[in-house]
Amino acid sequence: MHIIWIIFLIAIGASVGSFLNVVIWRMPRGESIVFPGSHCPSCGRAIKWYDNIPLVSWLALRGKCRFCKVSISPRYLLVEAATALLVVGLYACYYIWHVRSGIQPFDASWPMFLAHAALLCGLLACSVIDIETWQVPLEICWFVSLVGLAVSTIRPDSMLISPVSQPAGAMCLCAGLGLVVAIFLQKYGIILPSFIDADMRCEQEDAAEDKNEAGDEAKKPAPISVAFTSAHGINPRVEILREVLFLTPAILGAIGGYLLVTRCDAAGRAWANLYSLAGGQVGGHLNGFFASLFGYLIGGLWIWGIRILGTLGFGKEAMGLGDVHILAAAGAVCGWMVPSMAFFLAPIFGLAWAIILLMRKGQRELPYGPWLGVAVFVAMIFYDQLLTLFERYTDTMRMLTK
Repeated sequence: MHIIWIIFLIAIGASVGSFLNVVIWRMPRGESIVFPGSHCPSCGRAIKWYDNIPLVSWLALRGKCRFCKVSISPRYLLVEAATALLVVGLYACYYIWHVRSGIQPFDASWPMFLAHAALLCGLLACSVIDIETWQVPLEICWFVSLVGLAVSTIRPDSMLISPVSQPAGAMCLCAGLGLVVAIFLQKYGIILPSFIDADMRCEQEDAAEDKNEAGDEAKKPAPISVAFTSAHGINPRVEILREVLFLTPAILGAIGGYLLVTRCDAAGRAWANLYSLAGGQVGGHLNGFFASLFGYLIGGLWIWGIRILGTLGFGKEAMGLGDVHILAAAGAVCGWMVPSMAFFLAPIFGLAWAIILLMRKGQRELPYGPWLGVAVFVAMIFYDQLLTLFERYTDTMRMLTK
């Protein structure tokens, strides 16, 4: 039976990888990922279905367009192969080698597998885009987060997410509502986005450079490899305080929600009665949703907290908001522990590459998204082995989540 599933997952993974190639090429350029259909970026001719078969067509065409004979980047083949390998590897680790404990048979836990596979595919796409453009497409992270929230709510029994206590659930709900309030306040100009002046200045400079370039080169996304500093005409410390203001409704909401159900007896009883509806089935779905939301919030706060403290301390933009969303998505799918592990593992994986870049190119910065992705993958697979290293942290967090 495993052989059948592996063959099926190779085909599905390679097909998803083909779609990821479209996302990787078009999304940073502001193009639709749906229309027009697949076409050669050089001559614009539509690609026939028999030239669009994952893994096979690139090899059959010897890496060249059938019409204009322009070389097709081997990245297309590599992304398709990597996606297939990730999906099949995840299946093998979970259901053949049983690397992680507590996973139910595939017929009972396939929703979890689907969510975890979506996370890995999203991380792969974000990593490739981050390497090329130094930007993380937030839409991919949002999609993965929604998948995690939906699966955890509908099929909480299939997920490997630690449940949270009822007060923690109220805290998550109010914090999430606080984020929604902050988004609306920002949308209507009451709270201003951070680094908006620096962003506009960079866009104007990029547009001016594009006018001097010809052909497809002008369509290439401009990589942003330098963190914003005072040289960009802004004060990073003042700008980061706008993000603190953005987070304030969520922080106040979390505190208020927790106090409401723990200090107000009527609210506490009403909240407990909600969990007990339908013989506790409603509570099961609620707990799945709140456990995923708790992971989303904890994952995002790890990076966002360092971003705020680092910017205030050094007067230079620290970390990126894209990295915040990567760990938030990982938390929505895997719960609060996996992004916590990844936060500490990512610097270890990125350090060796950073040293190589510094010695070879004198480059002091590197895209951090790929290393967060690697760290999330390692934390997902070797969760049981890594858990003992984070014992004190987990004991502290479980006081809140149980």
